[in-house]
Amino acid sequence: MASQISEGQLETLSKQFRYFSEKVYPGSSPLYQQLAARIAEDHEILSVASHSRGGELVPNLFFAAVHFLLLQGAKHPLSTFFPSVSSGGDGDPYSYFRSFCLENEERVLDLISSRRVQTNEVQRCACLLPAFELVARESSGRPLSIVDIGASAGLNLLWDRYGYNYGNGRRCGDVSSSVQISCTLRGELNPPIPEILPLVESRVGIDLNPLDVRNQEEMLWLRSLVWPEHATRAELLQQAIELAKMNPPKLIARDVLGALPVALSELPTDATICLFHSHTVYQFPQEIRDRLSSQIAEYSRGRNLFEVSFEWWRGRDQPMLELSRFHDGTRNEQLLAYCNPHGEWMQWAYRGHM
Repeated sequence: MASQISEGQLETLSKQFRYFSEKVYPGSSPLYQQLAARIAEDHEILSVASHSRGGELVPNLFFAAVHFLLLQGAKHPLSTFFPSVSSGGDGDPYSYFRSFCLENEERVLDLISSRRVQTNEVQRCACLLPAFELVARESSGRPLSIVDIGASAGLNLLWDRYGYNYGNGRRCGDVSSSVQISCTLRGELNPPIPEILPLVESRVGIDLNPLDVRNQEEMLWLRSLVWPEHATRAELLQQAIELAKMNPPKLIARDVLGALPVALSELPTDATICLFHSHTVYQFPQEIRDRLSSQIAEYSRGRNLFEVSFEWWRGRDQPMLELSRFHDGTRNEQLLAYCNPHGEWMQWAYRGHM
């Protein structure tokens, strides 16, 4: 059995699962919403979850571990409540979920203590694209050198190989690509959607533990991070994985503070540097965020660069797309849009390109 934890730890975990049930994408996953509410009151299951290395993302990691085992073929009545595995679950899923976790405790503990929440949400590329277009425009059309901080499997590094549909005939990208991404536009302002996608000269991803698209188990873990009701997300992810297998992007396995200076120094001198990150940096401790920002600013004393941020900062009601311009050690930050966490919709807010 999992070791005992203090009342303070239990209360902290309970609040995380309660917050997940009430505030994290309400209604997006009825199954996880219901399970999280019950876990918040279950000290024995919270004790198992306490071994997670997920920090504030313990619920995501804990659910992913269970989902992974079911996708891997674990036989249990719980599987009938997971649309991604089976169908036909009837009644209260929690008793089955609870028994599954306790019966498979050792395997669950192994996963939550060794794996990370490394979603690679391909649909977010539809929100990132207008930001990349702005960078290209401000660079007089020079090709881009793209650096993804927290790249996971590097699927978002391949954004220029996908097709995009923003509704009302607004399409761009590769219409013949196997990866076609839809995004609904909200509000009165229209984002800069390019007729021809910006040219990418080089691309590299940085991740403490990058995932290999050719590794079946690692891709199953990536799949398990997609919530069980989200069939369209899962299908899009698999399509992007298959495309990436043909020509995987370069990924650096190292912490960002150690890897970034080397990665930047190796980029082509005739291209515009564009760093980007999505739902990654908000997880960093404040000290690391500050050091990263200082590192980027210092590098800009010798060469201008851009940073595209798609993060859900603490205290904000929704994720924000932001663009920072770095020049001679100074940073100028601009809000571009508000976005759905998974990239399903975007509300453009920046008038500067009009």
